[in-house]
Amino acid sequence: MDAKEIKRKEIAEAAKELFTDYGYKAVSMEQIAQKSNVAKGTLYLYFTDKEDLFLYLAREFVSRINSFVEEIESKKLSLTEEIHEVIYSLLMYRKKQKFIYRVAKEAKEFRTHLSLKVIDMLDNTVSDYLEKRLKSAVEKGLIKPCNTTILAFLVIKVYTALAFEWEEKHEPLNEREIAESVGIFLKQGLLL
Repeated sequence: MDAKEIKRKEIAEAAKELFTDYGYKAVSMEQIAQKSNVAKGTLYLYFTDKEDLFLYLAREFVSRINSFVEEIESKKLSLTEEIHEVIYSLLMYRKKQKFIYRVAKEAKEFRTHLSLKVIDMLDNTVSDYLEKRLKSAVEKGLIKPCNTTILAFLVIKVYTALAFEWEEKHEPLNEREIAESVGIFLKQGLLL
């Protein structure tokens, strides 16, 4: 990385901490400049505005998700093992990423345009992977013929419900329990 890219990442990291602690709307470019030890005008050399910076952070998370998926796909696991491992890895990643938790919370509570856009980016990344993998499984006769777009949507909704909504009324599930529950749903509901 060159010096400009290093500075860009430093600014993004400072902004991520502020967004995580206070939320997108509450953070100003002035605060980001102070946190990253640069002049406010310098921020605009790296990012056009606060939204651009926020989306840069989101794209980093999408890139990491794609890396998880590629790494797991390279293991050549069975369908259920692969989906299980992808979901488990994403759950572990989600647990460690307070920024994503904050964005998801803002999307749910305040339905802000930008938080919804970021959650859509993340969901679409996972959905695209699942749909591609499920289409392949249908073509190979590993699962029953079905609408893979709908099935991918359902898998994401089951995952999201167990990861976020379940604990509103029940004892929270750990990541392994969530991943196993989704795995059982897939295995018993799809395999021939």
